[in-house]
Parts: sequence; structure tokens; C-alpha cells
Amino acid sequence: MKRVEVPNVKLSDFYVGSKVTVFSRVLEVKEYGDIATKYKQSKERESTFAMIKPCSYQNIGKIIDELTKGGFTISKLKMTKFNKETSDLFYGEHIGKPFFPNL
Repeated sequence: MKRVEVPNVKLSDFYVGSKVTVFSRVLEVKEYGDIATKYKQSKERESTFAMIKPCSYQNIGKIIDELTKGGFTISKLKMTKFNKETSDLFYGEHIGKPFFPNL
């Protein structure tokens, strides 16, 4: 085998489950070659959902500061107000429980 540069293919394209086309061949990544590669690739692809509830509205700036100090990078930030439909969808697992109306 010979090493060659493949244009338009980046290291970030290689993760478990991805399909990468190299010289008209579709290659599927089944697993990582070693633990170091697995850690590096999976760490870069991790994401966490965080929601600041209304009772903490006055402290949003402080909360965001603490998140960034803790090493988190905010990639998407959205401010929204739940209505009955979206709250039922988000808290659906709690429908019928006594505390549900107060959520």
C-alpha cells in the first residue's frame, strides 16, 4: 500500500458508523483501531443538552460563564418559551403524575 493524499477527506469524517468515499470506494468505519483514536474521535463528537429553567432566568449569564469555565463549548443557544404542546412533548414521560401540572 502506498500513502496518498485524498482531497476532501478529513480526519473528522472517520467515526464509527460513517461511510467515507475514497477513490470511488465506499468505506464504512466499523470500529476504531486503538483506544487513543477512539477517545480522540468520540470526545470531539460528544454533545450535551442543557436547559436553564425559568426560575433561574435572572442567573443565565452566571450559568453560561460557569459552563464555559468548566470546559464546555456552547455550539447552539436558543431561548424559547414552552407552550402547552411543547411542554407535553418535552415532559411526556411525566404526564399523569401529580407534579406534572407544575412543570
